[in-house]
Amino acid sequence: MSTNIVEIATFKLASGVTEADFLEQNAQFMAFVNAQPGSLYRSVSKHADTGVYTDIVYWTTLEDAKRVQAAFEHEQVCQQFAALIDKDSLSLTLTEVVAQSPCSG
Repeated sequence: MSTNIVEIATFKLASGVTEADFLEQNAQFMAFVNAQPGSLYRSVSKHADTGVYTDIVYWTTLEDAKRVQAAFEHEQVCQQFAALIDKDSLSLTLTEVVAQSPCSG
């Protein structure tokens, strides 16, 4: 039985990057992620007090998540998105779903 994977990234924006800059590039990155095999759902939220963003992606399998992580090294849209993030603030984890409710629109 395969288990869904949740990828959780937290980060701050790089110095000089505005939220408008981020959201513009995020739209392009979102289209890339949504087009990837195994992509189920993605959301990005921001903590009002700290300015820390949380990027959550649900993947069908661990292999799907790792394949897209590997794309960061060579896909232009990934590199453009990554350039907006403060690398020192980035935390990335992959977790295995052990229980979930149905997703409703």
